[in-house]
Amino acid sequence: MSAAYEKYRKLLTSGQFEEAARLAESEDLKGEANNPFWLTRQAAALSRAGRHGPALRIAQHALALQPTNPFSILAVAEALHGLKRVEEALLHYQDIAAHPKLSPAARRGILDCLLEQKQWNRILELLQQWGLPPDKSHRWRVRALAGLQRWDEAMASCHQWLKLQPDHPPALWTLTELEVQRDGLQAVLPRMAKLAKIPYRPPVYKEIYASLCRQAGQPELAAELYAKMTQGAPDLKILRKQAFALSAAGKKSEAIAMLEELLKNDPRDYYAHNSYMAGCRKTNQLERAAQFYADLVEKNPDEKPLYGRIRKIEGLQRKKTNLDRE
Repeated sequence: MSAAYEKYRKLLTSGQFEEAARLAESEDLKGEANNPFWLTRQAAALSRAGRHGPALRIAQHALALQPTNPFSILAVAEALHGLKRVEEALLHYQDIAAHPKLSPAARRGILDCLLEQKQWNRILELLQQWGLPPDKSHRWRVRALAGLQRWDEAMASCHQWLKLQPDHPPALWTLTELEVQRDGLQAVLPRMAKLAKIPYRPPVYKEIYASLCRQAGQPELAAELYAKMTQGAPDLKILRKQAFALSAAGKKSEAIAMLEELLKNDPRDYYAHNSYMAGCRKTNQLERAAQFYADLVEKNPDEKPLYGRIRKIEGLQRKKTNLDRE
């Protein structure tokens, strides 16, 4: 393994996807013209960074150089999947489903595509055909059974999942969704409240309870719960949920400040942008929004949607000025 590839893998493992993509691009420029290796690595890193459009272009270029290269096929599949071109992605995943090294990733991709297509019976058929172990298959099995409204089987499978992986967050979220579907939100809410108060339970229980509070029309309580969860070691995922809860609770000014910090960290967060702009409009803080986006685009000049946000704010400011004159 080359030093460059080892560095690339470490960047991926640590979540530094953009840096990994830049390293791969640099290594590709140094290497052989017709070797798709680093192009494929660059595309894979870009997909993980959420930049599926550029990832697809680069992966397709790599595949054109070697049309049967399985790693390039996987990179194309991942980029297509990220672009919600599910049928095309599925075909590429299927091409490498039996590959000795890539079959696990390809099979995961196939099952995720089938979930999006709601092909519940096909998912169950493949799980049986492939003989995936329970700890690897419950995520899809439960969703497929629920899709077929086989509630008792779905619940039983979810409980088995939790026996294998106690307190596993995806399993707990899925079980809660099933319970709400079967018993109703008002029946599940007090049960989760009790579980969330148990000190030794992991934070996911509090997170699920806060989410249920939001669904039940109690955003103030949800915001309080999220605030407690972020004390000491802030978690951006929880901060994001807290900001939305504050906004729903009518505490727009608090939410605005929090959303600004989140957007500085991830300027591609579409929902955070929408909530931020709505909050600024309702609290008459369009000048603040204009300055914020000017600063944000200065630091992220390649993020084209930010320019559209600036134009929209300018339009709102002109409209407000005209109304004030009237």
